[in-house]
Amino acid sequence: MKNLLLILFVLGFAMAPLVSQEETSEESPFASTKKKVQLWKGEVVGVYKNRLWIKVRIYRNQRISKLSLNEIKSLFVETKEFPVYQKLTDLKQGVLVVRDIVWEEKHINKKNQFIEVVLVGDYKPDLSSKMKEITTDAYISSYIEEDFFTEPDAFFKGRFTPPRKTVFHPKDRKEMVLVTRGLFLYGQGTDPSSDSFNPYFLEPKPSNLKEIPSFYIDKYEVTNAEYAYFLKQTNTQSPPHWIGGKYPEGEGDFPVVHLTYREVEKYASWVGKRIPTEWEWEKAARGPGVIEFTNRDETLGYQIIATKYPFGDEYDSLYCNTRESKIGKAQSVLELSTEGASPYGAIGMCGNAAEWTSSDYQLYPGHHIKNFSFGKIYKVIRGGSYSDSAKNATASARSYGGIPNLSEDRRAGFRLVMDYRD
Repeated sequence: MKNLLLILFVLGFAMAPLVSQEETSEESPFASTKKKVQLWKGEVVGVYKNRLWIKVRIYRNQRISKLSLNEIKSLFVETKEFPVYQKLTDLKQGVLVVRDIVWEEKHINKKNQFIEVVLVGDYKPDLSSKMKEITTDAYISSYIEEDFFTEPDAFFKGRFTPPRKTVFHPKDRKEMVLVTRGLFLYGQGTDPSSDSFNPYFLEPKPSNLKEIPSFYIDKYEVTNAEYAYFLKQTNTQSPPHWIGGKYPEGEGDFPVVHLTYREVEKYASWVGKRIPTEWEWEKAARGPGVIEFTNRDETLGYQIIATKYPFGDEYDSLYCNTRESKIGKAQSVLELSTEGASPYGAIGMCGNAAEWTSSDYQLYPGHHIKNFSFGKIYKVIRGGSYSDSAKNATASARSYGGIPNLSEDRRAGFRLVMDYRD
């Protein structure tokens, strides 16, 4: 009997898992693994005073775009040493030890695409570095540590990260606002003689509402300066109304106007965006137009909330630059009132400069008026301009361009969109 018990004891020991209690409770080594992530990158655009003072241009990105002035300043208080890299090779050449910082307040406004700051300090090149002094061929960076591994049980706990409401496009660095997906009520339901008449406007239901996927749209229209940069990068001829190949002095922030549809297409292809459809444009300007609710009998109902203008139903010349404003010309996009922004935050979608869309100028479903222009020859133009009346600058008003063709009709300006991807 003792021998049998001994055999069972030995077998039980042999079959036991070869893992100690300490090992089973040990946390995964990947749970705390971190990697360095670039917080910002600053181009050296000026070197002064025997190369002790340098001016750095830091372009806004998604990590620092929403930081306040004090938060931006704190980034330089917390860190005093920044690695210096060569632009051409992206190889580290040394370290900049910052002793003092000179801030130019006008360059820290959130509307600006970049921040400019003067750093006073000492440059310490690496032993193998060929860059013994800082020049404009260099840039500096700041890095933070982030986890690159998350335990699966922590990841699948129903956490949802909503999409960013604003982003900065990596190529043209324009701020873009998110237009969330959902059903959309387009057009108007009071004037059947108009091309914007929607016969189903007053009776919205899933069969006649449009499902618009989420997308980002430029917060501001493309400006003269931004278009000039595109022309320079692509060696493209400037518009004929630019005297001497240059836009009017002092109008860099004005919306570019009098472009053909084909010119807008080329810009969109270069930057990696696309021209919005007219319904995407209208939704970005006025909101979804309906609110879905559930009735007591569990059927779905729809409340109409479509406004006439991005800012409401009543026209206001302070929010919309049209003929009634008596300004007589386009305004800088940065001077437009933020009170006139659309429900999604897009600015300048009423008046100022008309905008191309990618939609063919066709009759709305269910509508039956005759117009020789309907078809796939012309493209819809939205928003109205400073020379249009308030009636033609409503969120639903439609115009068209392309006479005699889309390569010659200098009819409007533009803003672009980018699809949202999960």
